[in-house]
Amino acid sequence: MNRAWWWYRVGNQTRETALRLPLGSTANGKIAASRSDFYRFTAKQGQHITVECAATDLDSKLEPSLWLYDANGRELSRSRRDGMIRFATVKDGDYVVRVHDFLNRGGDAYFYRLTVSTRPQVLYTSPAAALPGTNRAFTLFGWNLPGSKPGKDLALDGKAIETLQVALRVPGDELGATPLTAALPMSAPAGGLDLFTYTYSGKNGNAHPTPLSVSAVPVVVEAEPNNLAAQAQKVAVPAEIDGFFQGRQDRDWFEFEARKGQTFIVEVVSQRMGAITDPSLVIQKVSKDAAGKEQVSEVQEAYDNDTNIGGVDFKTSSGDPTLRLEVKEDARYRVLLRDQSYAPNDLQLRPYRLIVRPPTPDFRLTVSPATPPQANKDAKDLKMRIPLLRSGGTLAYRVTAHRKDGFDAPIDLSVEGLPPGVQFQGARITGDAATALVILTAADGLTNWNGAIRVSGRAQTAQGERRRDGRPATLIWPTPNYEAELPQTRFSDQLLLATRHAEVEPLRLTLGAGKAIEAAPGAKISIPLLVQRKGEFGANLKLRLLGHGVFGGGKEIDLDKQATQAVFEVNLGEIKLPEGHHWLHAETTTSFKAPRSVEGLALAEADKANAEKQIPVLKDALDKAKSALEAATKALEKAESDAKVAPDKPSTVAPARDAKTAAAKLVEESTRKVDANNQLKAKAEERIKAFAKREFSESFYSSPVLVKIAPTKSN
Repeated sequence: MNRAWWWYRVGNQTRETALRLPLGSTANGKIAASRSDFYRFTAKQGQHITVECAATDLDSKLEPSLWLYDANGRELSRSRRDGMIRFATVKDGDYVVRVHDFLNRGGDAYFYRLTVSTRPQVLYTSPAAALPGTNRAFTLFGWNLPGSKPGKDLALDGKAIETLQVALRVPGDELGATPLTAALPMSAPAGGLDLFTYTYSGKNGNAHPTPLSVSAVPVVVEAEPNNLAAQAQKVAVPAEIDGFFQGRQDRDWFEFEARKGQTFIVEVVSQRMGAITDPSLVIQKVSKDAAGKEQVSEVQEAYDNDTNIGGVDFKTSSGDPTLRLEVKEDARYRVLLRDQSYAPNDLQLRPYRLIVRPPTPDFRLTVSPATPPQANKDAKDLKMRIPLLRSGGTLAYRVTAHRKDGFDAPIDLSVEGLPPGVQFQGARITGDAATALVILTAADGLTNWNGAIRVSGRAQTAQGERRRDGRPATLIWPTPNYEAELPQTRFSDQLLLATRHAEVEPLRLTLGAGKAIEAAPGAKISIPLLVQRKGEFGANLKLRLLGHGVFGGGKEIDLDKQATQAVFEVNLGEIKLPEGHHWLHAETTTSFKAPRSVEGLALAEADKANAEKQIPVLKDALDKAKSALEAATKALEKAESDAKVAPDKPSTVAPARDAKTAAAKLVEESTRKVDANNQLKAKAEERIKAFAKREFSESFYSSPVLVKIAPTKSN
């Protein structure tokens, strides 16, 4: 499909001034507060048009609302928050689209990409998952799918949905080998899922990437009718059943046989796939009494999963329920699945995956630059950590373990792809923890570099050692108050790192003098800390020793603002650091004064110095040019006077006029050089102000130290 791209800024804020957008093209725009943008396009009768406004996918803060009008201004359709309108034209003519933010906000962060086209749209697939390394037929649900069939009794926003079957090869030969792909705008709760993407391509263009899952058990498709217990769909477990919630009144029943002693994890995946749902799960046992009469009793029920291992900036809790079913006797078991959400449209299809499988303890990892702690306990802001490593400094990434089915083994972390001069000593997520810090340490004088690195974890499972690569994640925008504004996070395709030679760490913390510490349980250990300051620190430092859950919020010491050494005294009889190897580190959050950019400030000062050096040279050249122009002007006046007095003599007027013109051009050129140099100096002074010393609040981490706790050997 041919597309034109524009960036529209102003002039289309009314329906009358709507900017024309050819069908099959895209416009990039930005919404102003309390304003709307309008676009006009022409379509023919019978075309299936899609108006789509991408915002969240672009990391925009915009919640797009769309309105569609005919040429006379009559409203034809609207979309309040999902950024998409689909309609079939009933006549040739012009149509107008209005775009605005749902809450009438606007500004530089409220950008969008509007596309009006007849390209294919894939909403869902059935099934939504398949076994890795298999060939599987999938049914696509959507619009403008060449060769499709009408979906039976399926509609969205009152418009019939098309279906099309495609055959796909599911990647991977081991569960978890397929990483979460960045082609999807997946949020934090999806961190434990195994996904891949499929992009449908037709003669009318490409659809958006569609998320598909890798399943550990055979996958079957929901079969309607199953709204009543007596209509429960019978399945053989372990299995995954992929289906749809079809309105508020939809009840989906499933039934399976289980034997005493079996254990199953019963899990719903729906909200984590991006569906607007709130599933609930009820399990009943069906048996017969002595007279052969059916007896039904409720065994378990589950609703939201409130477990959040990612903190306020990367919340992993979701509305998808999970429970552990331990079978006490041979029986039939029924599962009732329904959606408790108040979706605005009963006709909206909302996909789900119902998984019944044996427990398989395992883990997945997500990794992101560590979010700086708040300056005080009452602060609600979230700052973004730029993954920049200064010369002689440290940088921390937070690794979060999505533990599956009770997995509680320690996970040893490693880092690949580090540039020269950057070291990683080690880190471990202990068996009772969900997070750990990966701390990178830079040598003095490291080179400038930027690129992608990889964090991985290894652990022993019942199936042997497993390695899982960390899935990169990021906070999209700083958040002034996370209680008033929901933090926006997503996964990304790479974990980035940059190093800068000219940027020097303002505060360097060296823990343990670079040596491992060995001790027996119950012993007392001293861990020395060296403090080196390059910035201006006007207050004492509050330092914390962390690295294991037994330290709680951290063992704290206060260090005078002039002191350069400290010691953490740890009584292992009081702080029960368990046997084994532990990576501990010190950290502090403090204010200091330093240039915003040492390199930027140096360059700006050099530019100012060069400009000032040129001032006398350029001024002298200008003065000489002005003197030459004054002399040339007088010479021309004399030549013109002589020509009038002695018209018969050869005239010198023309050469004199040329000389004056040349002198005037030299004055003009010299003036331009002076003005340009003054502008360079002014800009350099502005940059000096921008990069000059100011007060910052930042978190600093020490290089980690390895502490080995082992019992004393007996004679």
